[in-house]
Amino acid sequence: MLDFLKDIYKKIFKDGLTKYQSSRLRTIIDKTLFYTTILIFFVAVYEIGFLTDTTDTSALHSVYYAYLVFYFIFFSTKMPGILKNRGRGQKIYMFVIRIVLFVLLIVYLFNVNFGLDAVVGSHGILYRFLTSPELVYLIILAIFFIEVSKNTFGILISKIRPEALFALSFFVIIFVGAGLLKLPNASTQKISFVDCLFMATSATSITGLQCIDAGEILTPFGQGILLVLLQIGGLGVMTFTCFIAYFFKDTSSFKADAMLGNMVGSEGMVSALKMILTIVIYTFTIEIGGAIAIFFCIDYCETFPSINDRIYFSIFNAISAFCNAGFSTIPGSMTDPAIFHNYTLKILISTLAILGGVGFPILINLQNFIYNRLVNIKRVLWDHKKFIHQPRLINVNTKLAALVSTIIFVLGTVMFFILERNNTLAAHDSFWHKLVDSFYYAVMPRSAGFNDVGIETMRISTIILIICQMWIGASPISTGGGIKTTTFGIAVLDVVSIIQGKDRVEIFRRKIANRTIRLAFAVIIISLIFIGLGTFLMSIFEDGNKNVNVLSMFFETVSAYCTCGLSMGITGDISNSSKLMLSLLMFLGRVGALTLVKAFFTPVKSLNYMYPKESVYVG
Repeated sequence: MLDFLKDIYKKIFKDGLTKYQSSRLRTIIDKTLFYTTILIFFVAVYEIGFLTDTTDTSALHSVYYAYLVFYFIFFSTKMPGILKNRGRGQKIYMFVIRIVLFVLLIVYLFNVNFGLDAVVGSHGILYRFLTSPELVYLIILAIFFIEVSKNTFGILISKIRPEALFALSFFVIIFVGAGLLKLPNASTQKISFVDCLFMATSATSITGLQCIDAGEILTPFGQGILLVLLQIGGLGVMTFTCFIAYFFKDTSSFKADAMLGNMVGSEGMVSALKMILTIVIYTFTIEIGGAIAIFFCIDYCETFPSINDRIYFSIFNAISAFCNAGFSTIPGSMTDPAIFHNYTLKILISTLAILGGVGFPILINLQNFIYNRLVNIKRVLWDHKKFIHQPRLINVNTKLAALVSTIIFVLGTVMFFILERNNTLAAHDSFWHKLVDSFYYAVMPRSAGFNDVGIETMRISTIILIICQMWIGASPISTGGGIKTTTFGIAVLDVVSIIQGKDRVEIFRRKIANRTIRLAFAVIIISLIFIGLGTFLMSIFEDGNKNVNVLSMFFETVSAYCTCGLSMGITGDISNSSKLMLSLLMFLGRVGALTLVKAFFTPVKSLNYMYPKESVYVG
């Protein structure tokens, strides 16, 4: 009997596997599994988004069971090959994930057919998790990511230009998010598709403008959708997509590596995946650390009556702050009395926003610098060897971004304190508390978007200061928006060099490339064009609306294009036309108007001619 079973196993799982891999049957099964996975995923979305807790979902879970049985059989046929090829070109983390998924499938099927009471007992967190519907949703979601990522990898090596692919990915995510927010269970009241599209765009572009109060109108399910959108937007849709695609794909390609290196600003194709992994690790590490810190700085109160409320608030706001999104889970956001005077929380939120807006290349550059110094300290103190000096570990990009950011923080804090000390800061009882709130408002306008008082209550001079901060924004390749600190710094340096009569731009004993200078001014000009055009169109759409004025419209337009999220309180009162226009500005601000324009033009590879020079009068 045992020999008979061995022969059956050999024929089905070993010999059959070889034949299967070399035939068209594999393609048919893979495609069937892919489309079935997408169908099951949307069935699960339908269950969560439409059905109530009192609805009988046994029929749907029977469908899930049949699907997971089919996937388990398919997975079982591949397990011998997975085990045989471990460590032979197969990514170690891919091997671990496949084993974990296989074990979860076994646990799920065992529980459905026999029960887990005798194995893990009928009580405890582990038992509740392994027997809950959430385990089914988690398995379906994991399979969905695996199957979609394998097909996504084909898009990475397609003929689509990176700029077009980057913009298209944001566009798709926004509309999918809008559709999910439109689900009945995502909100406590009916909201229009325009409002859903506006909120999805604001989250994906990590802006924070809200035409509805996310803390009041959206359910935990709707807030969860918003959280996923802003996390994807914070990482960057293509960074997230490329990470997933690479994570679940066993092979790579020269073209995909080159495209990824271009998207994440990597200097070499070999380090593209490494930089993506570093970005993801930095993001989740900082967000987890921020969530833990926020949890311990908020107390039980009417706003946070239970530990679950504190945990949920901590996680959501840590992600929102690091992604510079400005969304919160409580009505009124930071204006809530429970957190208005929580200055430790404001410092934490500001710190997370700074870390998110400083830029991933700068974080990596600083990490390399600190690592080098620690290694040298160890060499000198423990190994008694010479200090090895490596010149220019901190590059010009990091120095310039740090310089401009520091000036903005210091100047912004001082100016806000001077301008608002007898106005909005009067609600704070001490010099220290007023200084903390001033620093808070020196950080938030750069792209974070959290506010604890109405912007409309501030002085006109303070509002103009905030508009300037929003326009400059954060640093490149970060979760922040604006024209970026380095862009502003390069423009100022170019003006200074012209005043000094120099024919080049120099800083930190380095010459800035002419292409960089041209690009900086192109970004500035395009931003002014779209902000001006947006304000003009909004003035047409809101003609006769007594709730808005020119300053509030201009403020809203700058906030949308620079993906800041601060508002003078008019977002919920404007027309659908203005909401769609602001959605477009948020999309352009996050994708990059210059990037989107370049997607429609074929780049000129080389110019094999040179016209005579001629001067033109300017100024």
